[in-house]
Amino acid sequence: MDTMKPMLEGRVLGSALQRATQHALACGALQPIESELHVIEEGGVRFLVRQLSPLGRLRLDRRRARGAAASNPFLPFDPHLFVADISRTHVALLNKFALIPHHMLIVTRRFEAQEALLCDADFEALCVCLARADALTFYNGGAVAGA
Repeated sequence: MDTMKPMLEGRVLGSALQRATQHALACGALQPIESELHVIEEGGVRFLVRQLSPLGRLRLDRRRARGAAASNPFLPFDPHLFVADISRTHVALLNKFALIPHHMLIVTRRFEAQEALLCDADFEALCVCLARADALTFYNGGAVAGA
């Protein structure tokens, strides 16, 4: 196995995420989507659910229609959404249409189909990020998963 040397040093990911967010908002690259927060309790468990507001849905649909020609939104990635170099195989970017603040994506530097299975390098990039910031993570595996 080819071992990667992480490019992120120390616990700088959180501050890089803050700086990137401020910059992307200021230049208009980051376009948060309006949502409504709902609290649902089921079986003694409290869930926080975000639902796209009608205005948020309309704006998202318009934005996606304008960008529909792009087959890969990450290559080349928008430099205004750049957060940090994670490794030689992955980079951290802001989610352009975020529902929550500081929504970061871990993206491969070369194209890979979203339906492709995760590989060791994907998990290593995730571990690098989790060692440097508290986070909730999930894998969006293609159109069926909502990509």
